[in-house]
This record gives sequence, C-alpha cells and structure tokens, in this order.
Amino acid sequence: MHIEAELDDVYTERLLQLQHRLQKPLVQVITTAIDTTLAQLNSEKNEEPSPLYRAFEEAGLIGCIETDEQLATTYKQKLDFSHKHSHTQQ
Repeated sequence: MHIEAELDDVYTERLLQLQHRLQKPLVQVITTAIDTTLAQLNSEKNEEPSPLYRAFEEAGLIGCIETDEQLATTYKQKLDFSHKHSHTQQ
C-alpha cells in the first residue's frame, strides 16, 4: 500500500523524533505505531477491571439506581442506609 500524508509542523517533528529514537526507517516507525496502537486497543477491550475497581465493587461502592435528578440533595431520603456500619436513624 502506498500512503501519502501531509503533517503539520508539530506532527512532522514528532514523527522525526520517533524515527530518530527508534533508529528505524520511516516505514518501520509507522508500522510499529500501528501495531502498538492495535495491541493497546485489543488489551483495553479484553482487560479485566482494575484492582481499584474490583475493591470498590466488592465493598459495594459501585452500582446504579433509578431516581430523580435531585439525588445530590435528596439522597438521604432515597437510599437505604440500614446495612451501613454505625447506622443511626436521623
């Protein structure tokens, strides 16, 4: 495949920096960038949740509810806190 592209000065400089740092011909720099991007996209697609997400989920901090748009001000009336430790009725 033949590709012809026009880059602005910023991306021209970035591409030349990559070529200099990798010490490879321009074609190999571009193919490496394509392969790296595809690998990253594939790993993100198949990636398991992060340890932080799993910890939040296990602690019951991740979920969803259906309620009105004023939840920021009415959450105490809308949510059941009876399972919370040190729960006191106010």
